[in-house]
Amino acid sequence: MDSVAKRHALTDGEEARLQKLIEARSSDPRLDSLTLSYIEKVSGKKWKDESVLEKIRLAITAQKDSYWKEGGHRVVQYKGGYSVLGYMAYQMPGYVAEFSEFFIRLLREGLIRDHVRILDVGSGPGTVAVAVARVLELCDGVTAEIISLERSEVFREAYQTIVPAFVKAAGDRITVPRPIAADITETMPDGEFDLIVCSNVINELAVYGDAKTDLMMRLSAHLAPDGNLILLEPADLANATMLRDLSRDLKRRGLTLYAPCNDIRGVHCMVSPCWTFATYADIQPTKLMFALGGEEEKFRFVNTDVKFSYAILRRDGHRRCGYRVPAAAKRARLAQLKKHVGKRIHVTVSVMSADIGDAKNYLYLVCDGTGETPVYVALPAHHRNPEHEALLSAPYGSVVAIDSVLVRFNTKQNAYNLLMAPESFTRLIVGVPGPSAPDKIAALKEKYGRGSAMKGKQPVRRRKPDAKKK
Repeated sequence: MDSVAKRHALTDGEEARLQKLIEARSSDPRLDSLTLSYIEKVSGKKWKDESVLEKIRLAITAQKDSYWKEGGHRVVQYKGGYSVLGYMAYQMPGYVAEFSEFFIRLLREGLIRDHVRILDVGSGPGTVAVAVARVLELCDGVTAEIISLERSEVFREAYQTIVPAFVKAAGDRITVPRPIAADITETMPDGEFDLIVCSNVINELAVYGDAKTDLMMRLSAHLAPDGNLILLEPADLANATMLRDLSRDLKRRGLTLYAPCNDIRGVHCMVSPCWTFATYADIQPTKLMFALGGEEEKFRFVNTDVKFSYAILRRDGHRRCGYRVPAAAKRARLAQLKKHVGKRIHVTVSVMSADIGDAKNYLYLVCDGTGETPVYVALPAHHRNPEHEALLSAPYGSVVAIDSVLVRFNTKQNAYNLLMAPESFTRLIVGVPGPSAPDKIAALKEKYGRGSAMKGKQPVRRRKPDAKKK
């Protein structure tokens, strides 16, 4: 394979079309139609038939119960036709939206060749293939070959029904051979790939600890010299922290952690557990979700949030963020916060969460790769001013310098809080500003009336972030 093959540079027209796709926040109507048709194929009845909907509800409920109740050493399996239908109804729309936007960012960062060879590990019914197809049909001159591995026969059957029909809109630009019946814990693929994707797969493999790291290292050996290994997992505590530990171990074994973690201090990160995940805007519910919920349980079977933990790993040393805090800079390391408790300091940090505060406070998980204790930056909403906007509009994984924060230790949460005040100043070092966090004081005034927003001020608390539903 030509290691210097041309990367695709998005044109203004492509950029506009892709941005429109992101902003639509709706499930693809072609996927919805194919899903409903597949339900009728499997059930032999109309998809709206109450007996069919009830079996799908039971499948969704069983999957959720199994996911939350089983221990760390668990094996997730999809054996029956209705288990696959439950996955397609409840999880697939969000996962397609997730990887569509994720793949667009890879394009924007120049990581995708004009012809990209993709290995989709644990493809399920074709989430990654559908996402890639709906993106590339909006791009001129980009072609893709997607090789899919899937151990479940019922998932392979669903893939063959859904994916070839879906990719027709992209013409001959996307090649999707029949999925290969394989389990990577037993068989590794042949060849070399520009992109290897494990989307919501690792947590379902019956390998643990060092064996999981060994498996990912063997998989990474099939990357092109400048290829990317994409690991995506649900945003819940167990899986998000597992992925952070795994990516840290892979970095120690010689892989480059391209993103989201930034090597701004040039040390191995020791923060564990580290619960961090990306958040995209919610998608609109599908009509199938509403049909499953009915009048009495409208939202029990509606899954519209898009939250996930991810890691991008490479073999060539290339990182999304090449910034390092200058050695002479008067910026405190987060590992040194213990000696600064009660003092105001300056820091430079990576922003590793969206706002996870309450109605009266902004709260962000931050990291600089040093220390072993979680650190949060907190800003009371009534202190907000224009000097804080760099933080309030900072995208996940960006680097921000923050001057004049007061160090506090939260004994209950075993975490440090860096408290901002009106005199605190922020500036974006690495990253492109996104939408600013909502005005929480204005929201309180609208909800309770002018003057109510300032009553009953509470001390800053850390609130655990909501995790993506599984």
